[in-house]
Amino acid sequence: MARNTVRFLIVYAALWSAICVSISAYSAHGLNGDETRMLWAETGSFYGLVHAIGLLVLVGFNSLQRSPSKLLMIACCCFSLGILLFTGGLYVKALTDISLGGPFIPVGGSLYILGWLVTALYGAKFVGKENV
Repeated sequence: MARNTVRFLIVYAALWSAICVSISAYSAHGLNGDETRMLWAETGSFYGLVHAIGLLVLVGFNSLQRSPSKLLMIACCCFSLGILLFTGGLYVKALTDISLGGPFIPVGGSLYILGWLVTALYGAKFVGKENV
C-alpha cells in the first residue's frame, strides 16, 4: 500500500471514529427519546467504530507484508465504503428521519461482510516478511 493511501485510511478511520462517538453521544441526549432514531444512530455508531478499528488493523497489517497485497487493499476498500454507506446511511435516517431511498444501508452491510471474508482470505494466504 502506498504511503498516501495508508495516510488517507488512517485519517479516514480516525475521523469516522470521532463522528461515531459524537453521533452516539448526540443520540443519547438530542433525539428526545425517539427510540427508533436512537437505535439507528447507536447501530450506526457500533458498526462504524468496529469497522474503523478493523480498517486501522488492516492498515497495520500492511507493515507486515513483503509486497503490497491486493486482498488487503480490497478489504480496506470494502470497510471504507461500508462505513460510508451503512453507517452514513443510518446516520442520515437517525438525524433527519429521511430514508435515502436506495439500497445504501444493505449494500454497506454487504460490503462489511465481504471485507471480513476478504480479510479471512488474506489471513489464509499471509506470508509476512520472514524468509520461507
